Amino acid sequence: MAPTPAPAGTGWTAGRILALAVGSVLLLISLALIAGGATLVWADTLQIHSGYVTTTTVTYSTSGYALASDSITMHSVGLFVDEVRIRITSSDPSRPLFAGIAASGNVERYLSGVSYTTVAGHEVTDHPGTGVPAAPAAALPWAAGVQGTGTLTLTWVVQDGDWTVVVMNTDARPGLSVRAEAGISVPTLALLAGELLAVGVLTGVVATALIVVPVRLASRRGLR
Repeated sequence: MAPTPAPAGTGWTAGRILALAVGSVLLLISLALIAGGATLVWADTLQIHSGYVTTTTVTYSTSGYALASDSITMHSVGLFVDEVRIRITSSDPSRPLFAGIAASGNVERYLSGVSYTTVAGHEVTDHPGTGVPAAPAAALPWAAGVQGTGTLTLTWVVQDGDWTVVVMNTDARPGLSVRAEAGISVPTLALLAGELLAVGVLTGVVATALIVVPVRLASRRGLR
């Protein structure tokens, strides 16, 4: 005797396959959002203790006249980041240093033709030159600056624009080695973390429904 055909609507219809595919994508998005939210919660815990989310301490050296960061774009970043703090310690405690932040265009003109090194994370790039720069403290309209011996702490309230951090000997002589640590203050970090976690959980609920419902419907067998 021929088997009883399955009722219409059972098995894997195009709609159920589409729902399963969409649900799988949403599940991945949900996991990414939850992971991101958890990371922000961890970062906010660090910020509660020190006031800043900080990087690890890195040592930078140059035989030139200056260490400079890559140009840092801060357009609209001030909506989230309130303040930047950079701590710098010379490998020679007796040598006075200058650390400052200024508009990138001004820094480029100041260091044009001068031997210096740019840093970006753990990457460094040497720029050759034969020029001799003026002493840094009075050379530019620095947005923030600090000088002295020991550990220097440079703090700067974020403003829109393109900015560069510069570290030099106060007398502008060549050669320096420093240990540096950067931190940012993000007042809205806890709020952002909560929003990511909430959206991640909600997306996960929708994803679960889109996966479970079509699987159950497709596996349902009609009565003989």
